[in-house]
Amino acid sequence: MNGRYIRQIPIIGEKGQKRLQEARIGVAGCGGLGTTVVTNLASAGVGHLTIVDSDIPDESNLNRQFVYRERDTRSKANILAEWARSINPAVTVNPIVGELDETSVETVFNDCDIIVDCLDDYDTRLMLNRYAVRRRKTLVHAGVTAYHGQVTVVIPGVTPCLECIYRNLPRSKPTGPIPSIGSMVTMIASLEATQVIQTVTSTGSPFIGKMATMDLEEGYLDSFEICRDPECPVCSRMCQ
Repeated sequence: MNGRYIRQIPIIGEKGQKRLQEARIGVAGCGGLGTTVVTNLASAGVGHLTIVDSDIPDESNLNRQFVYRERDTRSKANILAEWARSINPAVTVNPIVGELDETSVETVFNDCDIIVDCLDDYDTRLMLNRYAVRRRKTLVHAGVTAYHGQVTVVIPGVTPCLECIYRNLPRSKPTGPIPSIGSMVTMIASLEATQVIQTVTSTGSPFIGKMATMDLEEGYLDSFEICRDPECPVCSRMCQ
């Protein structure tokens, strides 16, 4: 076994490491959450990563998206893929430059076992949720704004989906940049990556049917059970 994993083998075991090596993980979004998630998963030895984003770096990204540099006009997906390969040459990274929509998502994540939601747009996030439920793919979700963040794991047919959680909550399109502090984004993204590792290796207690929340403005960390909406238009039939 590769010596780079010697510190995590006592936690996940050699079988767990082999599962990581064989895992095919899709990451939707190469922004603040995505850069940390991809860094952590590549470092842990996840064998195959498909990463998707349509943007190029912007100066306003640089307080939290540590992979990118000023005046780099390449796509984020390609830059992040190069970064992940430099961290761990054993990892295969497939960068896709483009928008995720109802059509493209069907092919982009077709061969992925787990999809990681690193998006900042709820319409696209709920579209991704519909795809995951329809294709019965595990979805690891995180979101972060300012000092607030949340993480959960959606397993179609077992847990509530994102539509159950968010469809009745008031949402509005942001009128400007989403407030972000790099250290907070990194914490939530690291927690999200840990959920992927725990789910793949069947170790620890991932947030399956639970949501972890962090509010560092008020100074609390919490997790609580989340319930399926029996009238959810996305997953209710699957869960009956």
